[in-house]
Amino acid sequence: MSDLTVEQTAEELQQSPTMIRKLANRGKLPGAYKTGLGGRTSPWRIPPSALDRFRKGQPQGYRP
Repeated sequence: MSDLTVEQTAEELQQSPTMIRKLANRGKLPGAYKTGLGGRTSPWRIPPSALDRFRKGQPQGYRP
């Protein structure tokens, strides 16, 4: 499986794209990276393994 977009990750984690961007900026999605030049407006990509690690680190029923 290839790396996910913010929108795909948001759907998978049942969160808003804004929340996914915040989590990525805070380092809460291990391995998330910015494409392009890596600037403020560059899109994020999130590896599927980051979702697994994020879920394992959260209490049951956690909503960021």
